[in-house]
Amino acid sequence: MASSSMKASSMKAFASKSTISMPHARPVARVTSSAVASGVRACGHSGRCTCSSKAPLSSVRRSIVASAAAEATATAIPAVKNENDLGSRARNVQAYFPGAMGIDDFIARLEVVLAGYGFTGDNSIGMLNLCRDEVTTVLKDKIESVFGSAFTTNGLGAVLTCGATGMGACLSHSPISGPQGKEKYVFFSFPHIAIDSTGDVGAITRPGRTGKSCACGALAKALGELKAEGCEANCRTPGVHDALDPEYSILKQRLARRLRYEKVDVSTLTLATLTAVAERTITNDFEYLIEKVINTDKADYAVVTGIQVHNWARELTEDGAPSLEFCAPSKVYVVINGTKIHLDLNKVPALSPRQLLALASTSPTDMEKYSTSGKTGSTLQEIPFAYLTQRMYGASVQSWDEGSVDADHDIVNPAYPCWKSGVRDMSGAARDVDAPHMESEEVFTSFETVEPKK
Repeated sequence: MASSSMKASSMKAFASKSTISMPHARPVARVTSSAVASGVRACGHSGRCTCSSKAPLSSVRRSIVASAAAEATATAIPAVKNENDLGSRARNVQAYFPGAMGIDDFIARLEVVLAGYGFTGDNSIGMLNLCRDEVTTVLKDKIESVFGSAFTTNGLGAVLTCGATGMGACLSHSPISGPQGKEKYVFFSFPHIAIDSTGDVGAITRPGRTGKSCACGALAKALGELKAEGCEANCRTPGVHDALDPEYSILKQRLARRLRYEKVDVSTLTLATLTAVAERTITNDFEYLIEKVINTDKADYAVVTGIQVHNWARELTEDGAPSLEFCAPSKVYVVINGTKIHLDLNKVPALSPRQLLALASTSPTDMEKYSTSGKTGSTLQEIPFAYLTQRMYGASVQSWDEGSVDADHDIVNPAYPCWKSGVRDMSGAARDVDAPHMESEEVFTSFETVEPKK
C-alpha cells in the first residue's frame, strides 16, 4: 500500500494556482468550432497539423466538407470574454456538456464512491479506453494516481477495436481480494473534445507548437465526411472496414449506424453533438464487450464513461491563462455479485478548494490565497503549465484499507456507509437498451432501395 507521503507527492504533481467552485449551468444551444470550419485537412485537423494522414481529398469534396462544417458555426455562442474567469469558462463547457466537472473534482468524488463499494487502488485494476491522442494523458494520469497502471485499449476517437480477446486479456491481471478471492475491475471509457479558454470548440494549443490544433481530430474528420456523404453511405455490415484505415473506418461506420438509429439529421451535427453521439456509441460497445467476457461469479466491476474536455489556455505560457480539464460523466455504476447499481456523482459533495490544495500538500502561505465556497458544484483546479510541457508521472495513492469495508455487507441494501443509497441513479440505465451494438445485423429502412455495401 502506498504511503501518505506518496499520495501527497502524487497529488502535488497536479497542484493548482487557480481554484474556484461553481454551480452547474443550464444547457444552451450546442455549436461547432471555427477550428473545424477553418480549413479541414485530409486528416480532419485544422491549423498546422502534420499528422501522418497524407491522402488528399478532391478539391470538390474538400469544399463540401469545409462548407458543411462551417454551416454549424452560424449559431455560435459568444466566446468567453475573460480567460481568467474560471467560472465563466466552466459554464461555457457545461453549456455543451451538462454535468461536466473539474477533473480533480471528478476523480475525488469517484474515488470516494467506488471505495464505498469496495473498489480501491489496492484491490482493483483499471481498464482505460481513450482516444490515442497524447492530450488524453491528463485523464490517464489522474486515474492511475488512484488505481495504478491501467490496461489500455485506446483507439482513434476512443473507438473500440480490441475485441473480446483484447478485453478479456485484462481479466487475468487483477489482484485477488477478499475471502471469496474475487477480482475487481474498474472500466473507463472517454472520447474527448477540446474547448479552449476562449470557448472555441475543437481548438487546442499543443505544447511546443504554434497555432491551433484540433481535438478530437478523428471526430472532426468524421463530422465533415458524414455531412458530405450522409449516414447511409457509411453504414456497413459489422466486420467490414478499410484495410488501410481500419480504426477510422470502423469509427465512422459505428457513428453512422448510431446516427441512423437515433434518426439524427446529419446536417445539424456539430463537433460537440457528434462527440456526444460518439460517447453513446462507444459506451454501448464497451458495455457489450464487458458483458461478453466477464464472469460475475468470479469478478465484481465498475463502469465509468463520459466525455473528457480539454479547456486549455489559448496561448500556453508559464504566466498565461490557466489550463483546465473537465470530465462529463454519462454512466457510473458498479456490478457486485451480479447486481448492477447506478450511481450519480453529482450527488456526492465536491471537495472544497482548501481540501484539494491540502491533498496537494500546498504550503500554508499558498492556502491563504484561496477561500472555500459554500456553493455546491464542481471545484476547479488548474493543470499546471509545467505538467503540460513536461509530463509528470504520479504514484499510486494510498487507498482505503480493504479491512475497513465489511466483505459480507449487503450491497443492494447497504448499511455502510450510509450515503451509498443516496448516490444511486437509475435515470440513464435503459439509455442504450435497443441501440445497435458492434454485432447487430445491418437492417433495411423504408427509404433504402439497395442493399447496403458489404
